[in-house]
Amino acid sequence: MDLPRTRHLALAVFLGSVFLGSVALAIPFFAAAPPHRVSLTLLGTTDIHGNLMPVDYYANRAAERGLAKVATLVKRIRAEQPNSLLLDSGDTIQGTPLAFYYARKDPTKPNPTIAVMNALRYDAMSLGNHEFNYGLAVMWKAKREADFPWLAANVKQKYKPGENGYFVPYIIKQVAGLNVGIVGFVTPGIPRWEVPENYAGYEFEPIVEAARRVVPEIRKKADLVVVITHTGLGRDPKTGEAPGDQMVNENVAWDLAQAVPQIDVIFYGHTHQEMPQLMVNGVLLAQARNWAQSLARADIEMEREGEGAWRVASKKSMTIPVTSDVPADPEIVKLAEPYHLATQAYLDTPVATSEKAMDGSLARYEDHPFLDLIHTVQMQYGKADVSLATMLFSGARVPAGQVTIRQIAAIYIYDNTLFTVEMTGAQLRQALETAAGYFPAWPFPADGRIRLPGYNADTAQGVSYKVDISRPAGQRIVGLTYRGKPLADDEKLRVATNNYRYAGGGQYAVFKGLPVLYRSPQEIRELLIEYVGKTGRIPATADGNWEIVPPAAREALVAEIRRREQQGADTFR
Repeated sequence: MDLPRTRHLALAVFLGSVFLGSVALAIPFFAAAPPHRVSLTLLGTTDIHGNLMPVDYYANRAAERGLAKVATLVKRIRAEQPNSLLLDSGDTIQGTPLAFYYARKDPTKPNPTIAVMNALRYDAMSLGNHEFNYGLAVMWKAKREADFPWLAANVKQKYKPGENGYFVPYIIKQVAGLNVGIVGFVTPGIPRWEVPENYAGYEFEPIVEAARRVVPEIRKKADLVVVITHTGLGRDPKTGEAPGDQMVNENVAWDLAQAVPQIDVIFYGHTHQEMPQLMVNGVLLAQARNWAQSLARADIEMEREGEGAWRVASKKSMTIPVTSDVPADPEIVKLAEPYHLATQAYLDTPVATSEKAMDGSLARYEDHPFLDLIHTVQMQYGKADVSLATMLFSGARVPAGQVTIRQIAAIYIYDNTLFTVEMTGAQLRQALETAAGYFPAWPFPADGRIRLPGYNADTAQGVSYKVDISRPAGQRIVGLTYRGKPLADDEKLRVATNNYRYAGGGQYAVFKGLPVLYRSPQEIRELLIEYVGKTGRIPATADGNWEIVPPAAREALVAEIRRREQQGADTFR
C-alpha cells in the first residue's frame, strides 16, 4: 500500500470539503448583495382637470377618458412590474363640472379628484397653474387631503415647511434599492392668469433657472433624477424651433433638457398635447394626453459594477391610450360615483327654453347668439359700456325647447370671474387688434395649412366694427364706432372682461395696470345661469355688430371649419 499517496488523497478530500463548505457559507452573502441590474417603470398623467369618470358632462355621453379607466392600466402594469411609481404633472383639481361642483357648491366633501388619486396611490404630483383657480382655501384643502406630496421647486413662498401652504421642492423615493429623486416645477405664468389673492404668498421663478440650482443638489442624493413639470415642450419636436407666439418661460421642457442634462426623465404637460417619446440632450421626455385620455410610461434599466454607482443602462417611453377596450376600474367607479351622480343631478336642472337648436361651431368666425348672451351678461352685471369675450368651447350645443344648466355650462366652460376696467378708445382698439391678430392672413396659403384662431380671439359688444384679415396684423380693425359715431382715442369706457384677460392672458398686454371698476365674486358661468334663469330664454339671433371681411375670407374660414368637422378633427377646444 502506498501510504504517502493515501495521505495525499485524504488531504485532498479534506481540502475539497473545506472549499465546498466555504462556497456554501458564501452563497447567502452573495444573494443578499444588491442586484447588478434593476428595472423601474414610471407612470405619468397630466392635465387630468377633474376627469374621473369616462363621461363628457357637456354632451352627457360616454367618453374615452378619466382616471377610472387609467386605473385599469395602472393596475395591469403594477401587476407585471412592482418597481413602479405613479406621478402627475399638474392641472388636476379644476376643469369639469364635477370639479366645480365640489369646489363651489359642496366644498365640505373630500375633493373627488384627490380622493381617487389617493386610492390609486399616487407617489407625487407637480403643481399646475389651474390649481390656483378657486383660490388658496380650496387649493390648500385639496393639498391637505392628498396622501402624496405636491412638488414645486421654482416657487418662492412665505410659507414654512410643515405649514399647509408650503410646497416641497422634491422628494427622494426608494424603489428596489434605488434612490429616485423626483422634483416638480410649475409654469411661472400664474401671475398673468390669476388675480393676486389667488396666489398670495407665492412667487414663481423661471423653471430652467430653478432647475440649474436644485437638480445638482438632488443628483448628489439620487441614482435617478425624474422631473414632473407643468410646462409644455416649447419647441417643434421635429425641428427644435420655438414658435414666436408663446409667452416667455411658459413652455420650456425642451430648454430644461437642453440646459440641465443631469436629469434622466421629464414628464411634462400644460399644453394638452401628447408625446410618447422624445430624446433631447440625452434626457428622455414624454407627455400623456390631457383629461386622463392616455397614460405615459417610461421603462428604465439601471445597472452598476460591484459596489459602484448606479447608472442608466437604457430608457424608453410610450403613451398608452384610453380606449373603448379599457374598462373602468370598478373600485374607482364605486368611489367616484356619488360625486358623479350629484353632479349630473345639478347639470340636469332646467333653467330656460330656446326656440331653436343652436351650436357654437362658427361662433369664433361670426357674431353669434351664444356670444351675444355672454356679452349681455357681462355688460349687465359689470355695468359696462363694452364687453370683450370669446367662444371658449365651440362644441357647445343648445336644443330646441328646455335648456338645462348643462347646456349653459358648455357655453362658458372655464371658471373665469368678471372684471370691469376703465379703458380708452385707443386701448380698446389695441385689444381688438390683438384679437384680430389670431386670424390667418387672407388670402390663405395654397398648401391649405390654415391656423384657425382659438379661444384667444375676443369679440366685442357695445361697439360696431369689421375685422379685415386682408390687412396687416395691427391694422385689421376698421370702421370702429361707439353709439353710432367713430370711437375717439380718448373716449373713456367701462369695459367688461374676465380675470384671465385682465391678467394679460392670451398676450393681451393692454390690460396691464388698467383701473378696476368692478369685480364679481361669482364665476361668469354662474352669472350666465342666474341670468337665463331669470329671463327664461336663450336669444335665438345675434345683432351682427361685427364681421370678418372680405366676404370671401369669411366663407373660406367657414368652409375650413366644415371640412375639419367632416374629417372628425378636434376643432372645439
